[in-house]
Amino acid sequence: MSILKKILFTTIIILSVYSSQAQISFKEPVSYKLKNGMNIIISENNQSAKAFSNFTLDTRNLKNRKDGVIELLMTMIGEGTGKNNNISFKDRTGNISTITANFDEELQNMAAAIQNISFSQNTFNTAKAKLMLSLKAQDYDYDQTVNENSIMALSLADVTDFYNQITPSNFYLTVAGDVHTDEAKTSVKKAFGNWNKKIQKDQVLEIAE
Repeated sequence: MSILKKILFTTIIILSVYSSQAQISFKEPVSYKLKNGMNIIISENNQSAKAFSNFTLDTRNLKNRKDGVIELLMTMIGEGTGKNNNISFKDRTGNISTITANFDEELQNMAAAIQNISFSQNTFNTAKAKLMLSLKAQDYDYDQTVNENSIMALSLADVTDFYNQITPSNFYLTVAGDVHTDEAKTSVKKAFGNWNKKIQKDQVLEIAE
């Protein structure tokens, strides 16, 4: 199964859980890339009561990553969303579930969290503690390589070194549910179109030094 089909299938499963009372009858998905290489998939389902988005990291070409580093990075990104209940970052993905009228705004909020990650020691410590609590509570089915030992072994430098490998082309953003393709494309471009991979990598290098 191609990565595109796998991500779309996984997203539809997730969305079916979010909208269990809605009929899941998505239109043929539209897939394309932004100029920065970010992969976009849009699938309309006007019978859905909400709009959804799933942000997934494709790790196939990322080498030498340590166990748990992706999950810890996503937890750090989640720290940038504050107490926004419409956005969540868990495991290796980020998700939005909101009413259609608020989708554009929430996509901007998700993009801001992703593009402006705080790589401070304080953010790292907070995210690490939250992930450790989640593991101890066993409130999520993480990969078996993600455990208390692997998370405790990670340093802030490990996370920044991993993030330094990432470019927008490593990410898939799926938009689905009660959305219109043209409007969704406009929202996606506004949120992620100016995400410049060179600037992001330079910022991380400066922080990591």
